[in-house]
Amino acid sequence: MTWTYNQGIILSGLSGLYKFTGDEKLIIFAQKLIDAVIQSYLVPTDSGILVESCDPFRTCDQDQWMFKGIFFQHLGYFLEDLATIGEDQFLKKYHQFIQINACAVWDIARQKDGKIGNWWDGPPPEDIRRQVSVETHGSGIGAVLCAVRVGQLLEELKT
Repeated sequence: MTWTYNQGIILSGLSGLYKFTGDEKLIIFAQKLIDAVIQSYLVPTDSGILVESCDPFRTCDQDQWMFKGIFFQHLGYFLEDLATIGEDQFLKKYHQFIQINACAVWDIARQKDGKIGNWWDGPPPEDIRRQVSVETHGSGIGAVLCAVRVGQLLEELKT
């Protein structure tokens, strides 16, 4: 089983190592890792929304509810680290994927009462009862903050 938080944490480590060593192979590996996640069964539809395998079945536990948010939090750190050293092409490459997921948190996973559920893809909030907890909120916020961080970095590039 592949869990998204593993890939996210690795991204932070790779950007830190790259900043320290300057070894381009680390960035190439990180890009392949991100691309592999986006092209994997973890993004099961053309919508581009990241899904844990347990989301649609409502079988995720409290740890698994946080995994997507951890991935996006560390993806944001990775992209920010690279942007600060002039490697901003990755911001542009992954911006759409990040935006799609942040919008899914807000438009799909957020219920009428404002609670954010675990499954960001799938039927609208009225049509399904999602699992909701502090962990699902934190995960959704992680994706939204990643989108904000990347959006700000892209704005800074324009100036």
